[in-house]
Amino acid sequence: MMWTRKELKTQAKEALQRNYWKIVLVSFLSLLFCDSFIGAGGHRTAATGFSSETVTVSTNTASDGAETNANSLLVVKEETYISSDHTENAENSIIVPEKARMVGITIFVMIAVFLLLFLYILNVLLIFPLRVGVCRFMIKSMDDNAKVKEITYGFDHSYKNVVKTMFHCDIRIFLWALLFVIPGFYKQYQYRMVPYILAGHPDMDYREVLKKSASLMNGHKWKAFLLDLSFLPWHLLGLITCGTVEIFYTSPYYHLSIAALYRRLSDPEMQLPEQSEAQI
Repeated sequence: MMWTRKELKTQAKEALQRNYWKIVLVSFLSLLFCDSFIGAGGHRTAATGFSSETVTVSTNTASDGAETNANSLLVVKEETYISSDHTENAENSIIVPEKARMVGITIFVMIAVFLLLFLYILNVLLIFPLRVGVCRFMIKSMDDNAKVKEITYGFDHSYKNVVKTMFHCDIRIFLWALLFVIPGFYKQYQYRMVPYILAGHPDMDYREVLKKSASLMNGHKWKAFLLDLSFLPWHLLGLITCGTVEIFYTSPYYHLSIAALYRRLSDPEMQLPEQSEAQI
């Protein structure tokens, strides 16, 4: 028997009514740390301008034309020397700001790269285990009143394996996304159930987790996409209300629906014959 969006959403609504405030709290934490993303970018424009001095060399000529002698030649040589000195200063004034600008750009790029690397390491070490804990909380909320402390599950159980598995999942999606958007989009849905699997089996080898997620999502990726799409009006309403609806209804409702999908796909009766799917 195949699942329907109505079936999953009904189960999500029932779970939300049983444990509303705890689910809202956990959903808010997930929205704040897991579902959001930190993007570092920006452009910097630098304009350097310089003014060139025009040195005019004037030669004094006597009104009567009689004073063109060695003194006038000496004046010309002196002024020519002064002019060349000003030219060298102008060239130096151009080179110094250019070097300073290049050094500034290099430092800026190094700081940006370091910051991005730091944020990603923070994401791997803290956010990945938190996502697993949130998924565990949502799964348990489908049956009873789960405790908020479930969100620390990924830190307390096989932490290294959880981080390793989530990292492998994330890097595969990223590498496939480099081939264009669609392959990465496909892999994102193929590995959709990775954190939910880890929520119940944190010590499972990462290869087995990825394989199991691909098996669970086999034949269900398009329907899962339509499930996500059905929440678009709710997300828009949350945007209109400055996040109020998103925090107090849409996000909890959505997370519970995905947890209901995982439970439904985990049902042995739902399993389809395994087909070979591309692995990287």
